Amino acid sequence: MRFKLFGTEIYVSFLFAAVITVMLATDRTGLVLPALFAVFMHEIGHLFAMWVAECAPKQIRLIPASVQIVRGLPKRKGGELAVALCGPAANIILFITLYINYASFGNETSLYYALLNLVIGVFNLLPINGLDGGTVIYLILCRKHEIYRASLIMRIITALSAAVVLVTAILMAINGKINISLFIIGIYFLITALIKM
Repeated sequence: MRFKLFGTEIYVSFLFAAVITVMLATDRTGLVLPALFAVFMHEIGHLFAMWVAECAPKQIRLIPASVQIVRGLPKRKGGELAVALCGPAANIILFITLYINYASFGNETSLYYALLNLVIGVFNLLPINGLDGGTVIYLILCRKHEIYRASLIMRIITALSAAVVLVTAILMAINGKINISLFIIGIYFLITALIKM
């Protein structure tokens, strides 16, 4: 499905819509909707930074396991870093706000939602290709090295991170504590190390 919103083309793949529908229909924890809201706010943080940096998105693609935003280069200095950091910053601001609500009123739902935003924000700050932290490290590396060398360093960092996560998952499985999420994250990191530039 394709449509335009404020001059930006929005593409929603069938598989993306199907995965979200299945997740919502089968959710027994009540955390899928808040997680989707946290991801939405993360992307709003990026979009806000793009608006400030005067590099409005031309296209937003919603595909499984990813939100891809096609845009021009920021007109303001430091715009790339700001765009990368504002997504996690939105989650961290939500974490602080919700945690204050929990501390003030003892609302445990606020605590769960606060921790969910913290996890999404911190996860996206990991120095991995395809994540915001990886983008920040890559931009810093590009200031000191050629683009090819910066890309190579990022691929090595991502591959090492994948190895750490997968070894941890294997050791946990050997000890009888199987964690499918760690295997999925490790494989995702490994794939991004192999295909992202």
